[in-house]
Amino acid sequence: MHSLKYVGVALTAGIVGAAVALLLAPQSGRETRRKLGRRFEEESRRMSRTLQNEKENLMKKGRETLDDVAEYVNEELNSAQKKISKMVQA
Repeated sequence: MHSLKYVGVALTAGIVGAAVALLLAPQSGRETRRKLGRRFEEESRRMSRTLQNEKENLMKKGRETLDDVAEYVNEELNSAQKKISKMVQA
């Protein structure tokens, strides 16, 4: 979750930086819109890549956790089966 916070901060900083640059640079409206559109597309692609990477990391951690839980449950089940077998044989 902390990394998503940083993503939000980075996106906000990028937008603020772009707005300041637009306000300080004397350009025509058409040129400003074109640059703003390009910047938006670049930031959108960058954010998409970042979110995809975060999704993949979370999926990997989820799979690892699920594997750990499954292994634990199997060990406990095997242990319980052994105890039941001993009790039945006694």
